[in-house]
Amino acid sequence: MDAADHFTRLEHSILFPGRIGTPFLPDDVLTRPRLFDRLTNAVKYPVTTVTSPAGWGKTQLLASWVRSSSCVVDVCWLTVDRRDSDPNRFWPAMLAAISPMLSHSVGNESDDPVVPLFEGLATLRSPILLILDDIHWLDDSVVEAELSWLLMRLPPLVHVILSGIYLPHLPISRLRVEGKLHTLTAKDLSFNTAEVSAMLAESGVNVSAAAAEKLQVRTEGWSAGLRLAALALAEAESSEQFLQNFTGDDADVADYLVSEVLARIPGDLQDFLLRTSVCEVVTADLAAALTGRADSYEVLRWMAKRNLFVIADTPRKDWFRYHGMFAELLRSRLKLQVDPSAATLHHTASRWFADQNMPVAAFQHACNAERWQDAETLLVGNWLQLYLDGQLVTVQGLLKQLPDTVVSTNGELRLVQIAVALALGEGGVVDTSDAALAGAPLETVGGRRTPTQPESAALDSADSHPLSTDLPIDPDATTASLVVDLERGRLSGDLNVVATAANGMATLSQRYESHGTTAANDLRALALQQLGTTEYWVGRRADGEGHLREALSASRATDRAYLELGCLSQLVGVLTAQNRLTEALTVADQATELARQRGWELTGAAAELWHARGWAAYMRGNLDAAEQHLAAAATAVRRQDAAVSATVMLVRGLVISLRGRKREALTDLEAAARIVDRMAARYVFDDYLTAERSRVRLAIGDAAGAAAVLESLPPQSTGPIMLTVAHAELLVGDGQPERAIGLLDEAIATGSGLVDEMLQAMILLALLNVQKTPQSPQAVDQIAKAIELAAPEQYVQPFLQFGSPVNALLRRVRRAGTRHPEFVELVQAKLVETAPTLHVGSLGATRGALVEPLTKREMQVLRAIEEPASLPELSARLFVSVNTLKAHLRSIYRKMNVNGRRAAVVKARALGLL
Repeated sequence: MDAADHFTRLEHSILFPGRIGTPFLPDDVLTRPRLFDRLTNAVKYPVTTVTSPAGWGKTQLLASWVRSSSCVVDVCWLTVDRRDSDPNRFWPAMLAAISPMLSHSVGNESDDPVVPLFEGLATLRSPILLILDDIHWLDDSVVEAELSWLLMRLPPLVHVILSGIYLPHLPISRLRVEGKLHTLTAKDLSFNTAEVSAMLAESGVNVSAAAAEKLQVRTEGWSAGLRLAALALAEAESSEQFLQNFTGDDADVADYLVSEVLARIPGDLQDFLLRTSVCEVVTADLAAALTGRADSYEVLRWMAKRNLFVIADTPRKDWFRYHGMFAELLRSRLKLQVDPSAATLHHTASRWFADQNMPVAAFQHACNAERWQDAETLLVGNWLQLYLDGQLVTVQGLLKQLPDTVVSTNGELRLVQIAVALALGEGGVVDTSDAALAGAPLETVGGRRTPTQPESAALDSADSHPLSTDLPIDPDATTASLVVDLERGRLSGDLNVVATAANGMATLSQRYESHGTTAANDLRALALQQLGTTEYWVGRRADGEGHLREALSASRATDRAYLELGCLSQLVGVLTAQNRLTEALTVADQATELARQRGWELTGAAAELWHARGWAAYMRGNLDAAEQHLAAAATAVRRQDAAVSATVMLVRGLVISLRGRKREALTDLEAAARIVDRMAARYVFDDYLTAERSRVRLAIGDAAGAAAVLESLPPQSTGPIMLTVAHAELLVGDGQPERAIGLLDEAIATGSGLVDEMLQAMILLALLNVQKTPQSPQAVDQIAKAIELAAPEQYVQPFLQFGSPVNALLRRVRRAGTRHPEFVELVQAKLVETAPTLHVGSLGATRGALVEPLTKREMQVLRAIEEPASLPELSARLFVSVNTLKAHLRSIYRKMNVNGRRAAVVKARALGLL
């Protein structure tokens, strides 16, 4: 710096003290790389704006960035003050700020104060950055127009940053349209949780990640609030206790907000803020009701534009909220006000929200006003729509806001309390008779159901699993009492109770129809959904589909999206159970998109959706996808939902079993059985579950246990095919393959069941015929028929059940010719993909399949020992030591339940592994 520059800067510091040059920074200012990158990249735009409420760290951010290596341009800084509304003061200050960057001095001969500055900027030979801080002081001044002119004509080497609480009237929209503008707002400047932790650490305060997150949420990332918290935390005995009490009426926070925010707001607008602070969010109409001001919208927009801790909180900018800590300060000051009182304002807000059909907000304001009768009336009139919208936790929370005496003396609210407690599994709220239902694990509720004989009629028949819907309907039943019955029936697995309650709701909805109320359609939709769901779970699939489609239309008519999701989810299940996988997956896509849009992916209404998707993926041999969907179902299923819970466990057991983890699969299957045992009505997948429990036992070598499971269910030619398959496998294991073939022949001709059950019977029959006559043309014909049945809906899983032996038959079918070569290729590819973990094959299983799957290395060893060679020769061939080879062999013998090399080879061939 030469002497002239030195004296120039000295002169400027005297004329414009504290305004020119980068401000002083305290030592503990946090470096914020995230925002440094934004500012560095912003230099490519002619103009950048940085706006936020007071104390948001604008000046500190810019000053720390300017002093960092991230800023690579020369910087001129001018701090604007309230006297700069005079152009004769502002422009000389601006010229003084940039003069060190000019190659020669600029004259002041022009009457227009902007001209000398513009001429000086035009002579620049290298880029500069001009920062105008506290730009809001130029609002409503002559300088606005002159600065606007300059901003639209900036020389190419000049970049300007405008920083302030808000912007004066400048051509911001035009700059944005022309691509000349970059913006940072309070949302960008807010400290995130990691930055909160780092800032506290810089101040010598260490807190847990949870405490930092809580502080971030409480302050909304407000820098000044965080710094005040850091100062207090340094002296606090307990950070958790401090955070509990750190609110907007904290003395230091209140002092800052009063001096930096409220003091700049006219008295009448302070009154406006106090009155409207009773609401979490406010619109112009609501504000008008609370304040009596017709210009409420203009007031709210004015305060939001000026960043007075008022935030336009919706895309349409029609709802506003106050920063949380600012709102707390306002409410604490409102308590000192007598007229109008906070209670009076809450009552006004309650009536307004009730008129707008916003019952939850109306109820909460009625409670805040302690107008308990109003709150009671609101909840009685609106709980059903909240229940139908899946807002069980919300209803529970509203009930808890009422005094106990209000709930206990209102019969309907007491029933609502019981229904919600049952739905959410809160045993402590319900009566003793319901406590077990609400709180106990599913497997422990109720006694074991007496095993029944399998149904002989086809599962799709309307009479296959009759419901006792002729139970008397209480003529005095109310909506609340029927909902309680629904929840009790769902939890206990008593589908007859569910069906009766659904019929009662349908009757009740007819009474409401004469009044033309929305409740009539709501009740009808709920009744149809529950009836259709119940019919599905007892096997009346055609009836169930019809009622679910009616319920779907009814729910859409009144925009009950959560009920719509429940209908779609159950419909997906019904369609998969009718072997219509492609159609089911189309509906599943609709349901998944609706759940995603509303954030309902893991709610009770979506549980059956994920189960059905898991089932479809399992049927098509996509085991990874199946497990993912079933995991989502297990998370989403409503606590104690008997039918869905049992089915999720069943299908998860099937998937795990197909992967070769038999004992783990048996655990799931037995858990499902315990749930089914307490269900009053017959469960649609009862026979499937029983058969799989037997088959898995047989696969792990427990033939006696497998037989015991089927003891009370003798084979029937017209009965469930899955039970016949299980009996046939037992017969093969007992050395009676001819009897097994006879059973399967009859079952395929006259039995009932799902498509995958029929396919498994056909494939097992073909394999038994091949075992009997290796070149059997009948076996090829049977596999070809199975392919014809499986190909349209891509049923891969039944082929995978029997492992490698199926592949030989598939190759013979391909040689003979098939109309579905792509499907055969798919099955063969899946067989290769799942081996060696896949070896459920019934032919091998009857002699005891693997306890757990062999590893790839163990499969290599198994193939090696098939050839006669000594252990040293084998170890050399496999590039392992003899001891390592022996360890592999011991593991193989244990998993195959054999005691030697020859027995392992024989069993591996029987299992199709060799």
